[in-house]
Amino acid sequence: MVRSDGPAPVAAAAATGAPGAAEELLRVEGLHVTYPTAAGPLPAVRDVSFTVARGEVLGLVGESGSGKSTVLTALMRMLPRGAETRADVLRFAGQDLSRMNERAVRQLRGRRIGLVPQRPMTSLSPVTPVRAQLRRLTGLDDNRIDELLTSVGLAGVTSRLNDYPFQFSGGQLQRMLIAVAVLAREPELVLADEPTTTLDATVQAQILRLLVDLKDRLGNSVVFVSHDLAVVAQICDRVGVMYGGQLVELAPTAELFARPRHPYTQALLNAMPARHARGERLRAIPGTVSGSHRLPGCGFAPRCERADELCHRVVPEPRVLSLSVARCHHMEEAE
Repeated sequence: MVRSDGPAPVAAAAATGAPGAAEELLRVEGLHVTYPTAAGPLPAVRDVSFTVARGEVLGLVGESGSGKSTVLTALMRMLPRGAETRADVLRFAGQDLSRMNERAVRQLRGRRIGLVPQRPMTSLSPVTPVRAQLRRLTGLDDNRIDELLTSVGLAGVTSRLNDYPFQFSGGQLQRMLIAVAVLAREPELVLADEPTTTLDATVQAQILRLLVDLKDRLGNSVVFVSHDLAVVAQICDRVGVMYGGQLVELAPTAELFARPRHPYTQALLNAMPARHARGERLRAIPGTVSGSHRLPGCGFAPRCERADELCHRVVPEPRVLSLSVARCHHMEEAE
């Protein structure tokens, strides 16, 4: 449901910056993920909707615990046992992901949908030589593996692939995992789950350039999860901002940075060091995200200076303003 002052939220999301002539690759409508906990069911993802066009890079940003990684895990059908998932639409390249059996989903994973994990140091087995793991993950012979690694800037390590993961740097391991996820089978969709979080700034920049170069070379689509708006600004065509399990704003990257509509998006941007003069105090967001998933109204209301009784009581529906789609009762005031 959406207010009458704009089109349906998913249709609007598809129009906010994705190339008009581009073919839709992924459509997500009304995605919910709930985890069982000792305190009762936890709605980790609530009514999330977005589309991804072929060749597009969509960024998902937000604080830790906002549901970004859970969205990717749900798309891969790799949620832990006991998690409950439902969606109105979960469609990839015309196929209904929610109705596929496990065997069909396995045929997609790694072949048509690739995953670049968050922590390269813990994504490979510590007790198995790297070459053996790359053979298993890619199904390729040694010569082809060496070619893949050379194409991602790792020609210098191909002579020591019988070493173990701890004998390589985090940047080297991340490049290996990118080669596995993106180059081994050239999937149409790449899900990148904070792939630069554990790396230093120099290596982070190298990995970002590699991802962009591979995307340009192969023409695949990317969903890039990050908590760093500065990183997202460099590589994404559109950005979705998540808070408390909801997608609270979705807009083209330039639009989001120039005219953020949701108070949470504004607060994130105002907290960026680059937006402050040298020596000026950073504008930290008051309060904490903890507990926002279970609130009856807007999850950001306890931390929002514009919140009123309606915000605490009623979940805002997605609304359209210019090129943005946002969930806010007072979106005009938030401009």
